[in-house]
Amino acid sequence: MAKNVAGSNRKFTINGIPFNIAADANITETISQFENSMIATSGQAMRKMMKRIQVREGIVLVTNSAEREQLISFAESTDDLLISYQIAAGDVYSCEGTIEIENNETEENRTTCQVHPRDGWTPLIVP
Repeated sequence: MAKNVAGSNRKFTINGIPFNIAADANITETISQFENSMIATSGQAMRKMMKRIQVREGIVLVTNSAEREQLISFAESTDDLLISYQIAAGDVYSCEGTIEIENNETEENRTTCQVHPRDGWTPLIVP
């Protein structure tokens, strides 16, 4: 059962390798599988549904140079990665997909990523 808890994200892993997620990271989730719009016709408007990727953006990781090199390797890999993250409420989401590195800030060793799942996200039950 989902809890109504807000706060810092807890975990982020790629292929079983844990990365330190910044306490202030606010992961933006595209949760719907479809983008909806309406098309004008001579009668009632027609609904248009376009499938979209359930991207996760704003994943801010605190990384050292070795971890950044590992992230670069993951981002440049042609193989799907097993990616998961856990939010403050304890809910865990997992997917197979790819990452994109948006940027790296040297002052605080923060690397910001996006995750692009191959086929959506799977919620995992955590005791």
